[in-house]
Amino acid sequence: MKKIILAIALLAGLQTYAQQKYQVYNFSVVNPKQWVIPKNDTLDYELGTYQGSNALIIKRKIGNYKSASLAYKPGLNFKDGIIDLDIACPGKGGFVGLAFRIKDAHHYQVVYFRPGSSGTINAIQYMPEKKAEFNWWDYEATKYQAKAIVPQNKWFHVKAVIKGRRMEVYIDNAAKPDMVYTELDASLPNGAVGYWHGNTQMGAYKNLVVKAFN
Repeated sequence: MKKIILAIALLAGLQTYAQQKYQVYNFSVVNPKQWVIPKNDTLDYELGTYQGSNALIIKRKIGNYKSASLAYKPGLNFKDGIIDLDIACPGKGGFVGLAFRIKDAHHYQVVYFRPGSSGTINAIQYMPEKKAEFNWWDYEATKYQAKAIVPQNKWFHVKAVIKGRRMEVYIDNAAKPDMVYTELDASLPNGAVGYWHGNTQMGAYKNLVVKAFN
């Protein structure tokens, strides 16, 4: 019996070790020449500071509830792993987040945050984007959302653990996930990782680090 218990413990340890094998991609330094960053008549960006920290600042000049924009470095073929980043949403309301398994500007998966809805079921939202127009209204069902405390007007840390069709989202190093979603879109299996900026006058983003499981 002891040998069986020992074998089980050893197997569990090997599985844990295997899960910890990953390749680290540090995207904390944003080089506009290497990144895809939105810039047009209604959207602009700068490499500036927010609350004393260097950050990518994205500004939307004209509000539009159908707006959604990405900032990312192409070339990464992320499937499973851990994504860490820091986000801030100055002002009232707003929608800021992270995109993963990015194919292009209109095909990706996103988890975004509504600081103005902190403490309610609308605080966190997941959705796959597969249209030229950002269609959040197709994903208003409760199963796509989660209740959480999302800080307004200051930096908060986000960690997303993604494995297959499962995603766990942690805010500010919480011991338990603030969101668990088990039906990630299978038609978007891999791709780049980056910042997501919704219908928000200003968003600040920094410290994007991806640990891709081997």
